[in-house]
Amino acid sequence: MPKVTFINEARTVEVPSGRLISEIAEELGIMTCREEFAGTGLGNYTVWVKGEEGALTPPTWWEKWYWGSRGWKRMANRARVLGDVEVWTQSAVGDRLRMPRPIEKPPQPRFDPGAKRLGVSAAGTAAFPYGNPEAVGKGERQAIARNTGKPKKAGAAAAAAAEEAEDDEETEAE
Repeated sequence: MPKVTFINEARTVEVPSGRLISEIAEELGIMTCREEFAGTGLGNYTVWVKGEEGALTPPTWWEKWYWGSRGWKRMANRARVLGDVEVWTQSAVGDRLRMPRPIEKPPQPRFDPGAKRLGVSAAGTAAFPYGNPEAVGKGERQAIARNTGKPKKAGAAAAAAAEEAEDDEETEAE
């Protein structure tokens, strides 16, 4: 059974294959629709989904053209879960007026050994302003790519002019 993880809400659930993301979220009390007309279910069902190739049904032509689904961006009311996925939701329009959206504290790896950790990165952080020492300064150097193309005509003309100037200087020196 595929495992669906709602990242913002820190909820994970196993579901039967072929269920819509919006149905799964509704059972958990997670809003996936930014309703344009209150209580109608009409609106924007945009979510961002990360998963292996084939973890979701492929986007339809209408979903790509009309709603702009590409990459991780999908429509919760159109995408069916076929494998393990992580889902990022957006807050609904009415969230400002009702109880706050149930968002859990982020997992803390020092207390929860199963929590995901940030990998080693060459990007600067507060702890390592010049990048993580494990990612930078390894003492390895990549070879410089050489230009294997033929010289351009302008470059060839400039090189010929430089050679003529050198020949003229040599003849004047003698």
